[in-house]
Amino acid sequence: MLITNSNEMAALVDAEIERIADGRSVQRIQAVRVTPYPVERDWDYGKPGEHYTCWTVLEHPESNTGIVYCSEGFGPSYPWGLVFLSGQYVGIGMDSGWFSSLEGAVRDSFIWDQPNPEG
Repeated sequence: MLITNSNEMAALVDAEIERIADGRSVQRIQAVRVTPYPVERDWDYGKPGEHYTCWTVLEHPESNTGIVYCSEGFGPSYPWGLVFLSGQYVGIGMDSGWFSSLEGAVRDSFIWDQPNPEG
């Protein structure tokens, strides 16, 4: 699904959250959710200079990581990716960091390793 604005991306995140049965996962997502914003990220598997728009939807500043949505690259099969927010490695990253669902990406991220917000 090609996303063209922040409202569309937020609606997609909402739809992903509605599919999650585990309340703990939902809490984690809500704790680090940001207003979606697009970032052009380098695609390391194509031609030099090739890049795709990825929508940042979750940020975990403590680990300098986030979760993005990208319909290109590893999408549409695996559109939810774990990425670095800043630094030397801010591209799309490796295929092992991309998932078919937002919940799958969260469970494989530093976000999941944090203490439960409710104790």
